Amino acid sequence: MPFPQYQLCAIDMDDTLLGPDHAVSEVNAAAVRAVVALGVTVVIASGRMHESTLPFVKQMGLTTPIISYNGAMVKNPHTGDVWLHDRIDADVATAVMDYARYHALQLNYYLNDHFYTAAYTPWAKLYHDRTNAPIEIRPDLYETLRETSPTKMIIVDSKEKTDGLLAPFRERFGDRLYVTKSNDEYLEMMPPQANKGTALALVASRFGVTAEQTIAFGDSYNDIPMLNWAGLGIAVGNAKPEVIAAADRTILRSSENGVGLALREIFNLGL
Repeated sequence: MPFPQYQLCAIDMDDTLLGPDHAVSEVNAAAVRAVVALGVTVVIASGRMHESTLPFVKQMGLTTPIISYNGAMVKNPHTGDVWLHDRIDADVATAVMDYARYHALQLNYYLNDHFYTAAYTPWAKLYHDRTNAPIEIRPDLYETLRETSPTKMIIVDSKEKTDGLLAPFRERFGDRLYVTKSNDEYLEMMPPQANKGTALALVASRFGVTAEQTIAFGDSYNDIPMLNWAGLGIAVGNAKPEVIAAADRTILRSSENGVGLALREIFNLGL
């Protein structure tokens, strides 16, 4: 059997590997398993918290580290080894909480693989229904901050609202936060050094793989850093225009099993 050109494959989850039903189709799952059987390292690279990626990782039989929180964490769920875990500075997290409270915005606060929120609002429900992330209601989020700083924070609101906040938040926090969008309703905030490209480079280095030997699949703005880093950056057909522009190639939509069919072609899988 010829040695595959690509030795590492990083795949975003929501709206890339997962379809509109927020599930991994059997076409996609079978392709991932077949690629792993060739000896290729497949890793999930998600904006989600580590915990909420686990059912999908288990479904596909992956035993590799998971890139989560948009690159703020790299952790192997089987060994417990943590290769990377960055946190937002406490003063920055406080400023975000102050802003969200003053403007009555839904704020998701991520600490130790739990999703905390001050109230179960309709926007909290929307996020919870999509991700099934473990949730805890804490009316005073500032108490949570006293434990330790968060890994990630998200403001959840309409596309118009979160689009409107993107530039002001980047201007206000500058190099103290990495501010991006992974979904129309999510304004995501991570430690400034965290992104999927940096995390993927770390994973590749640990496995002795080069960028040229790496493929990355994504759909949204938070995927651009890893698509740029990988030797082959692939956007699904439903990706944001900026993501398609950054990618080397565009495939079918997530609703059309784009990832699985692309893996079949790239690795010449007999499925």
